[in-house]
Amino acid sequence: MSERKEFIKLSKWLDNDIPHSYSDREELIEIIETIAEATIPIRGLLERGITSREIEQRMDIEKVEQKTINLYGESQIHEDILTHSIILKALQESDVNFLFIASEEAEPVLGSGKFGITIDPVDGSSNVIVNRTVGTIVGIYNEIGIIICSFYVLYGIYTNLVLALNGKVAEFILDTSPYSMTFYHYIYQELKELPNNAKGGIRCLGGDSTKWSNKCKAYEQKLINHNFKDRYSGSFVGDIHAIITYGGIYSYFPSPKAKIRLYYEWLPLAYIITTLKGIFLIIGSPENTDEVKSMELIAPLTVDNVNEIHTRTSGGLIGSEKPVNLFLSAT
Repeated sequence: MSERKEFIKLSKWLDNDIPHSYSDREELIEIIETIAEATIPIRGLLERGITSREIEQRMDIEKVEQKTINLYGESQIHEDILTHSIILKALQESDVNFLFIASEEAEPVLGSGKFGITIDPVDGSSNVIVNRTVGTIVGIYNEIGIIICSFYVLYGIYTNLVLALNGKVAEFILDTSPYSMTFYHYIYQELKELPNNAKGGIRCLGGDSTKWSNKCKAYEQKLINHNFKDRYSGSFVGDIHAIITYGGIYSYFPSPKAKIRLYYEWLPLAYIITTLKGIFLIIGSPENTDEVKSMELIAPLTVDNVNEIHTRTSGGLIGSEKPVNLFLSAT
């Protein structure tokens, strides 16, 4: 008979795994737990199909697109606004003394704590109405603006949380057992590893391919020649989770303008991938769409520059080492 796997709650795993010598340990654990708990009602809302279209039909209100435009000049979908409010309220009502909370849906909220927090409340929100994968992305920064923890929650057939902290990446599954006498909890599943396939795996290439540079087009052909299957879904979190599972590459090339937010999306997910010994490259600049920069060149995110966070976007390439290196050799 196989040995029964021990079910460890996220809170206990954090308490066991983070050394007591870790700077501001209890505060960091409180932040992670507070946001993780806030994603549980978000999952419930998404599961029940609380979409902007449904609200418009049931309540006979003006279309959300006519009423709300976010800081990037893009239409906000109801799910973005609602989930942002849930997470922000949870943090403000907790014992967390944050340095700042920056969500792509609002101006940063400043505090006097030790940790800065970035939140993309529903990555891939346009997927909700067509019942495709969406997720929440969280980055946690220390006082000098360096990312020291990140995680994402993926809402799908089941809900999972993937956390990078202290040199490890761990996956947790939301326990929704009907026989449970307690509230839902994220339960430890396993430590993750990133496949590093030279052939096979998946490719998730975003942007308008008709406007890619010759190098980017040549790179796509190289991936095809190495049998990387096309799996782009429109959900950054969903595609990254697939890459962690199967190995491969995610990119969003400037076409011609960079779209993905550096601090809300790229950096938290890059922190997970690089903890797994993968690679993140910033691709493109206003002067040169093929320019390549390393993750180390990203400016720290502090209270001094957090108000500029909404203007920082970039193209990028993220994934296993071997397929990333194919880009560097593409011509």
